[in-house]
Amino acid sequence: MRRLLAAAVPALALALTWGALEDPTQWADLTVVALLGLVPAVISRRLLRWSVSALALFAGLSVAFGVSASAVAPRTRGTWIGEVLEKAENGLRAFEAIALPLDPTQRPAMHALTLTAVLAFTIWASLAVAAGRPLLAALAVIVGGGWATASLPAERPLLTGALLLVAALWPLVASRPRPTSDVLVAGAVLGALTALAVGVAGAGAAPEEARLGWQSWSLFGLSRERVGVQYVWDGQYGGIDFPTRPTTVLRVHGPRRAHYWRASTLDLFTADRWIENLFPILIAAPARDLPLDPLLPANRGDTSLVEQRIEVRALDDAHLVAASQPVRVHSDAIDRVFFLSGGVMTVPRGSPRDQRYTVWSYVPTPTPRQLVRSAPRYPREAKRYLAVDRAVAPFFGAPGREAAVEKLLADGRYQAIWAYRPLWEAARDLTRNQGSPYEATLAIERWFRSTGGFRYEEHPPQTQGPPLVAFVTEHRAGYCQHYAGAMALMLRLRGIPARVAVGFTSGDWDGRAWVVSDTDAHAWVEAWFAGYGWLPFDPTPGRGSFSASYTLASDSAETARLLGRGRFLDVPVETGLPVPGSRGAQAASDRNEAGRRPSWPAVVLSLLTLPLGIVAGAKALRRRARYLTTDPRRLAGAARAEVVEVLRDQGVPVAPGAQGAALREAVERGVGVPSGAFTDALARARYGPPMAALVAAEEMRAELRVLRRAMREELGISRRLRGAISLRSLRQA
Repeated sequence: MRRLLAAAVPALALALTWGALEDPTQWADLTVVALLGLVPAVISRRLLRWSVSALALFAGLSVAFGVSASAVAPRTRGTWIGEVLEKAENGLRAFEAIALPLDPTQRPAMHALTLTAVLAFTIWASLAVAAGRPLLAALAVIVGGGWATASLPAERPLLTGALLLVAALWPLVASRPRPTSDVLVAGAVLGALTALAVGVAGAGAAPEEARLGWQSWSLFGLSRERVGVQYVWDGQYGGIDFPTRPTTVLRVHGPRRAHYWRASTLDLFTADRWIENLFPILIAAPARDLPLDPLLPANRGDTSLVEQRIEVRALDDAHLVAASQPVRVHSDAIDRVFFLSGGVMTVPRGSPRDQRYTVWSYVPTPTPRQLVRSAPRYPREAKRYLAVDRAVAPFFGAPGREAAVEKLLADGRYQAIWAYRPLWEAARDLTRNQGSPYEATLAIERWFRSTGGFRYEEHPPQTQGPPLVAFVTEHRAGYCQHYAGAMALMLRLRGIPARVAVGFTSGDWDGRAWVVSDTDAHAWVEAWFAGYGWLPFDPTPGRGSFSASYTLASDSAETARLLGRGRFLDVPVETGLPVPGSRGAQAASDRNEAGRRPSWPAVVLSLLTLPLGIVAGAKALRRRARYLTTDPRRLAGAARAEVVEVLRDQGVPVAPGAQGAALREAVERGVGVPSGAFTDALARARYGPPMAALVAAEEMRAELRVLRRAMREELGISRRLRGAISLRSLRQA
């Protein structure tokens, strides 16, 4: 009875975790195979126990695959083993292509494999308990339960991990005879350890990207289409929730300069929101120029083309993402592409994992002086980008345009836009003295970003009436869709063709490519200018210490210079805060296997790794504490100390006062990556005049981020882990 009790909890955990792969879960079948798997636990004699295990396995497989036991007889038409193997192969192939959770009534072969897993791992645990090997029973739970949990991300990964930890440790408590008091104490200790492990696991940070794509590995060499993150790009104003752990959705190779990666455009404003309303132009193979767009400059030339080699990592979306205004596309892996208006491209079945394609985009880089001189000359094709519901505003600079807009807002045929008079009045007042479309666009953008009293808010107040009107006139709190939607609407009312673009900000440059995650999802504004076409503007102010507000066509020469290096600054230098790439997000994402990674390994191993985690945590706290200053000299000292500690933890000898050429030589000798840009900025921040040192300190922080990524890439995960728990830098502090 004691052994049965010790094996019952692992059996229950296995049934629950594997049962989560099905919807609806067939609890009756799971109960039958779990009970069959528990039978060996009550058999004392070893030989008999193994014989009973074989019979339990045979009976359970017969139940799982629906094969009659009489099929083992020589004269039956189909052999038992043949039918089981055939159905098992069908189930394995289905697991490679069918999204989870599965419907067991429609996928009987997959259901049979689920039952087989519960049966096999339960027999394993029962044999281990009966043999007095509780650690082997724990291993059955970790392997079996972890496999199921990794196949389908749980809604509550820490709860799932806690269940597996309790099930793994339970045989240690229940497999040996003990007084009741000891059992109670052991149970209390088990509960405390579980709570501690869950706390440690919940506080940990997930790696940005797995070194080994084990979840996408395919037994049959098939490509799984369950790639992880989905978006609804149309305007949504009810609030967003950011994922706690970012998922890499794209890697973009080629350009060193930061760009927006556009998925689509929302060109129609109706029923109080922006929606995608594109019309098809052509269906063709992706080895061609895009259909001619009349709103692109005819004399753009090839010098403004930017090549991007895009790799899909975890984006379940039909749109082909590219820098704005794509003009050419090529892919050997895609059969056909739907070319839509506005330079938007989609594929019939969405983007499978590891899909690769190359896009060339027209990306003009006009100066502010050139844009000021861009005259308000608009082709007739641009008129649709002045529509607000069914009304169409006159172009910027048209005679009597203010009176014409006033007439539209009073016309009984356009009652749907009457509520938007406050946005028209704000746009009119902000741009009354602006002589060019570019100056008017910047005035509205600057109002949202800095001078209008707006704030970034993921859950803005819910009010009656049109959400964009309440956003501008009442609470002035919202996220990127509010800012982009309101600015594009104000530009249209002011006569400047505009639309909302949706996709991703640049992401993070890792030294080789832009790494774009789901938290980089964003919405911004594209405005049309004669001679250049569509240019991006971003009215969204920074979120926390992140910067979500930058404009590629900015009137700030300093911002333009920094954008060319892939950095976005909207946080004052004196704050001393790091400014990574924008993480403004456009919509809540539907996380799948590549996103919410199950945390069961962290939960199970947390107790074993806790001392090592304390060492790594102490080093991280000390490193962060050094940066709690605004003094550029001390910031330079903190950056130098960080690099020196990494080198020492890797066993690279570094002289106590090494800096400049000596530090550069140590980095290149020990790690094999160039560090001249970092050490030069370090020297200017540490020894330059005060004002120059402030600028140099910010540049040094950016170069340090680049150096960190290059060092991580070169060291690899095993050397980085050894360095994280090394005591060398602590001893030599």
